[in-house]
Amino acid sequence: MTNLLKQAEAVIESLEAKDGGGGWSMTAFSRYRACQLLGVSPYEPIDEDLDADPAELLDQAALEVDRLEVSIDELSWRLAVADALRSAAADIRMVQDARDV
Repeated sequence: MTNLLKQAEAVIESLEAKDGGGGWSMTAFSRYRACQLLGVSPYEPIDEDLDADPAELLDQAALEVDRLEVSIDELSWRLAVADALRSAAADIRMVQDARDV
C-alpha cells in the first residue's frame, strides 16, 4: 500500500510540474494526511510508471488497507488510513473532472 501511495504522489508531482495552474493544490490536505498516517514522505523520488491514474492507485491502496488484519487497538488507525486514501482519490477525481471540462 505504501508503494501505491508513493507512486500516486509521484504521478501527481509530475502532473503539477506539467500543468501549473494550482488545481492540484486542492488535493494536498488529503494526500498529506494519507502520507502522515502511513509514514510516507510525500516527496520521495520513485522509479515507477508516471502514466498511471493516481486516484485508481489510491483506491487500490485503500483496498489493501481494508484487508489488513489488525488488533482492536489498531482498528481506528486502519479505518483512518482507508478514509484518507479514499478522500485523496475523491479529491484527485474532482480535479481531473474539472480539467476535463
